Amino acid sequence: MSSYPKATEKTSDAVMSDLNPARPAPLHPVLDAVEMHMTVPLNRWPKYAIMGTPDYKRRQEFLMSDHLKKFPPPGTVDTSSKDMLLSTTFMRKMTLIQRIMQRQGSAANDDPRYIYLYDDMRFKRNIFYWRNFRMNDLPPEIITHIFRIAAWSTTTPAEGTHIRLLLTSVCTKWRRLMIEDCTLWSAIWFRDPPPYERSMEWFKRAGGAPLDIRINEHDADWKSKDDDFRYKEDDHRFTPKQMEELMDKIFVKVSQIRMLVLVVDNWPPALVVLDKLQKAAYAGNVINMERIEIHRMGRPLIWPEPGHTPSVLFGGQTRALKYLCLRGVHIDWNATPLSNLSTIDLRKIAMNVAPTLNRFREVLLACPRLQKLSLDGAGPQPSARMPDHIPINLPHLKVLIIGDFSLVYSCYILSQFKAPNVRDLTLMNLSGDDYTTMITAITGRYKELRLLTLYTVNISPTEKGTKAMVRFLYAIPCLSYLRIASMNWHVIEAFNEDPREYGLGKDIDTRSFPQNRPVLCPKLQTLEFQQLSGTKVAEWATRRKVLGAPLRRVYVNSPYISNVTAEEADMIHQAVGGLFIAPLGSTTPEERALATCDRYGETI
Repeated sequence: MSSYPKATEKTSDAVMSDLNPARPAPLHPVLDAVEMHMTVPLNRWPKYAIMGTPDYKRRQEFLMSDHLKKFPPPGTVDTSSKDMLLSTTFMRKMTLIQRIMQRQGSAANDDPRYIYLYDDMRFKRNIFYWRNFRMNDLPPEIITHIFRIAAWSTTTPAEGTHIRLLLTSVCTKWRRLMIEDCTLWSAIWFRDPPPYERSMEWFKRAGGAPLDIRINEHDADWKSKDDDFRYKEDDHRFTPKQMEELMDKIFVKVSQIRMLVLVVDNWPPALVVLDKLQKAAYAGNVINMERIEIHRMGRPLIWPEPGHTPSVLFGGQTRALKYLCLRGVHIDWNATPLSNLSTIDLRKIAMNVAPTLNRFREVLLACPRLQKLSLDGAGPQPSARMPDHIPINLPHLKVLIIGDFSLVYSCYILSQFKAPNVRDLTLMNLSGDDYTTMITAITGRYKELRLLTLYTVNISPTEKGTKAMVRFLYAIPCLSYLRIASMNWHVIEAFNEDPREYGLGKDIDTRSFPQNRPVLCPKLQTLEFQQLSGTKVAEWATRRKVLGAPLRRVYVNSPYISNVTAEEADMIHQAVGGLFIAPLGSTTPEERALATCDRYGETI
């Protein structure tokens, strides 16, 4: 995709003339525009006309700026009647395009060209509608509610910070209303340098509102100069004293903190936070924290200084805690009461300081409504001998992540519980062994699975490994979203195997399939990939289409766009109808939709 023709900033009329410059005068402007756009093949469309690309967003921003430059300054000329007329005109055009799409059927709804036309009309309509809307005539409480929607509808903390800064700069009235609403300042991301003057000003504006605090002091360049490029635990710019001073300022409102996310590089500042939380509780402060995340990004599995005593989380005041995430740090597992959690997320914790198997099982039993369990290089200490026990039932578990374990330990962990309603399963960094045995062990366990993520999972290319994958895929018929990276291609090819050759699916009615044979994961519609051949992805998607189970959308993660050539993008377009960009770590619309489905696939 990176080798598409370079986009230039033009109006939509100019885009139309580029696509099909020589046409007679239209009988109906909108119908003619739609017809003109739809006669142009997708591979001839400019890059900025493809939704999801950075050029598409830049074009929208350019058009907004270009239109606004042509308007007179607000209040100098009364343009309300003209703006309203134009807004109504574009609304009518949007309705007409919708009718055309309805007549065309489902094919039009998935065609990026129709989506582009409708979005272009909506964009122009919004420009004039916004200019004509008398915002300041609304009651103050309504304006404040609109501000809250604008601030909390963003997808990232950085965007939320930017929106709030913009809203306070529009006019005196908006600034006053913004500052008077303490809830708008209750989410604070400490991104400014020490002494955090801007963040502390927001901390003051938040008043008595519940606080959501993020502190990120991870230094991406923190590496030593020696040959093996290891991290130096005793050489870092963010000191324990700095963390202590910051915590002393924040913990004057410790009872108001609802969420605390901390990202540091080495042990000392992380220990300061855990120690301060314990002391605050012992001093009589009430801890109402619902979510805590502490990430130590330095060398994994390294221990703190000898003689360190693990802290009791919140001094034992964990009644309100629902979300626990610890990376590279540990607590006093036995003295910390943990119950009724919705999320347990443990990463990169040395086995010697991990909870014992008995304690781990106690926590799972005390969290009957656990919804997410993530174990990435961290889990219970293995017992000398496997005790006789019944797997713990976790009926509400929807998200399960297993990563960075040996084959034996992976099977050991998965034997501790059963979760029949898991819809999102991630297997990652499982290399060094042949994990065919693990795949066989979990086959048939997750019949409700909708989303499967496979990152660097080593499965034997032998007949035994292929058979295990086919049987596993056959047992997850509801799968609709596949995310893959750094996988051997024979694992992905297993999706297109004929299950009848492995003794499966002989009783399935195949009359609805073009090839008169059953298809594994027939509901699979979305693929997200990185670090894979675009040509092979296109060929694989084409094969799915021939088998009668076509994909509807393919995403490539943004850091790996340059690995997909224009020719490969065209091949994927031919097989699927569109190649879209998913920023790394983002949530796609299809993934969000799956997260809002109940057990039987209905939206809730």
